[in-house]
Amino acid sequence: MVSVNRRLVGLALGSALALGGTVAVPAATAAPAGAPSACGHLLSNSYIYERWSDLGGVNGMLGCPRTNVLNVKSANGTKLGKRQYFDSGNVTFSPRQGQEMVVAAWERNGYAYFNWGPTDPFHYDVFLVRYTSAADAGGTQVTLRGGTSGGMWVQKHTSGTYSFKVEGCDKGTFGLKCRQGWTLSATTRN
Repeated sequence: MVSVNRRLVGLALGSALALGGTVAVPAATAAPAGAPSACGHLLSNSYIYERWSDLGGVNGMLGCPRTNVLNVKSANGTKLGKRQYFDSGNVTFSPRQGQEMVVAAWERNGYAYFNWGPTDPFHYDVFLVRYTSAADAGGTQVTLRGGTSGGMWVQKHTSGTYSFKVEGCDKGTFGLKCRQGWTLSATTRN
């Protein structure tokens, strides 16, 4: 029953995003450490595993893992989060923006998709999303409604990779206050 529910959540999430909507992303639940995939790579981070599973697992939006979970480090070697690459994109755990914050990007049928959340314990008035591609190296920034999670899609204008990141902000007297900063990026696969 759990796998059927995950597939239904993944289908609902994918369908809502394909229609141009924003959706709430379920919070991650604990997955078995080192949970094997049907594709030969371990899904050892529970938050990455849960997002992959919510998006349909092996037969879903992301497809098979192409790597094991990798550490994302800053230039000085500080560990910032974790990332795993899949057939159609990647999922990145970015805990500075929320204890269970995960960002995911993938491509399908000429569109690049991006979702994020949950930002708990933070709740925001708006989200700023930046994305870049070979067709738009300078990047584009959009402002979306706030909350604790969301998603968006864009029509691809290049066969290359799209890279996304998000920042939660609150409205203040003199503009936006974005205290937690930008997430780590998530990219589609070209």
